[in-house]
Amino acid sequence: MKIPTGNNKLYWNQMVELKVAVEYIRRYRDAMGFRVTCLGTLRAIASSGSIAAWVIWKEYAFVWAVIIALSQLADALKDVFPFSKTHKAASDHAGALASLFLDARMEWETICTGRYTTEQIQNRWQKLAKLHLEAERRAFPHGLATQEPLFAAAQRDAQDYFEKQR
Repeated sequence: MKIPTGNNKLYWNQMVELKVAVEYIRRYRDAMGFRVTCLGTLRAIASSGSIAAWVIWKEYAFVWAVIIALSQLADALKDVFPFSKTHKAASDHAGALASLFLDARMEWETICTGRYTTEQIQNRWQKLAKLHLEAERRAFPHGLATQEPLFAAAQRDAQDYFEKQR
């Protein structure tokens, strides 16, 4: 992959930003998936296992009642902390960004051949930036807070990717 020069730099920078976003949302999706799985497992064990354990070990009835109550609380709060909904949005967004990055990378190869004028490159850069923003707004209309550890790891992943492409 050629290093940008002059007019190509805006497009290149947008493509790098997009790759970081691809890596970030992939990591975010995986973290949300872990939370969804943990919460679902907790709810299943608490609701099914606690009732059975309560019947078997009646002397610990208070413990089982607390576990069942926590399970009910988690179920009631699922709309307040919508892990499943956020995980689905992150999964959809990961696919959209990966596809957009693939298109950008193919277009970068054409840009590097010198077939586009400065104006055409700027138009393509603007289109890429707009598509990136629109994809994020569709998936997360109220925005998505950045988790710094995930973002730092995503930056490293993107840097590694581009170094391997040289």
